[in-house]
Amino acid sequence: MKVFIGPNEVANIGAILASALKERGIRVTVVAHKTSPLRAGMGYDMVLDFQRSSKLRGILRYLYCFVKYFPKHNAFIFLSGQSLLPYNLDLPILKLFRKKTIMWFVGSDIRHYESLAAAAKKAGVKYYMSEEKLRKQREAGPKGLKQRKRVIRMVERYVDYILSSPSYSQLLTREYCRIYAPLDTCNIGYRNVPNSRPIVVHAPSKPENKGTSYISEAVERLKREGYDFEFHLFTNTSNIKVRETLSDADIAVDQLFATVPGMFALESMAAGCAVLGGNVPEFSGFPRELPIIHTDPDNIYRNLKMLLENPELRRELGDKSRRYVEKYHDYRKIADDIVKLITEN
Repeated sequence: MKVFIGPNEVANIGAILASALKERGIRVTVVAHKTSPLRAGMGYDMVLDFQRSSKLRGILRYLYCFVKYFPKHNAFIFLSGQSLLPYNLDLPILKLFRKKTIMWFVGSDIRHYESLAAAAKKAGVKYYMSEEKLRKQREAGPKGLKQRKRVIRMVERYVDYILSSPSYSQLLTREYCRIYAPLDTCNIGYRNVPNSRPIVVHAPSKPENKGTSYISEAVERLKREGYDFEFHLFTNTSNIKVRETLSDADIAVDQLFATVPGMFALESMAAGCAVLGGNVPEFSGFPRELPIIHTDPDNIYRNLKMLLENPELRRELGDKSRRYVEKYHDYRKIADDIVKLITEN
């Protein structure tokens, strides 16, 4: 077996999964579509770096990648709704040659605000998408919805397995598999000893989509009220640096416009932090034991204040968090689930 993973990379899922598969003795090629400080320390066989190219050169890079890797691999794992050729035109070719294929949807690639809004309203969820994302989807209008459906139907027709999550799968018509994001807990130091001066960390990939302005406002208000703590805001920072800080931290604030944890939340949990972020089990399908305090723009001040005042609660949540990610997100377990899919039939 030789597995290809890429070309889109989201939250380092491809690189982490590749590492686990290699530990299983499986030959893997992992490709990323662009460079980023968030991917520091992750090993890629190729980085297409198409954002520095013209559209035509970008397409040629993908075509070169397909020609190079198609004959050498018998299983392909694609992320975020995109394969190697424009419009996913390689999916029929891969199916014709009986290559095993998996498409791993991660959220924004198939999420549509109208269908999501209806599901969120039914579940009583007020904040489910940032204002910026809502604006862009409204601007895309019916054309944007039609394009998403076209991608989804192409995938549903030709790939062997679809990986997705209940919180953003409203447009899917085919059965999908639920596999949690992989996390290498061995590379994240776990301390979980409350600091006398608490350390709070927030590391948004896109501040406008994560509620960073609300978080900063809550931090400033608490400091004005006399609460003594350190606040670290990381943007466009090496993932290695962020993980090191998390290992010494007490509290991590993830995204406020969400019902599920992002990769930063999972890394924070592995480091033993108490986490504020998205957690609506009845909407997301995540286990109810997920120890994240659900936090949105309305309660970020109150929840952060509560954790600052309760070191024992921080320690308790940190302990539960580490055990949770080891149970559900261990990259070796995720790799075993993927191998089962690839080797079936």
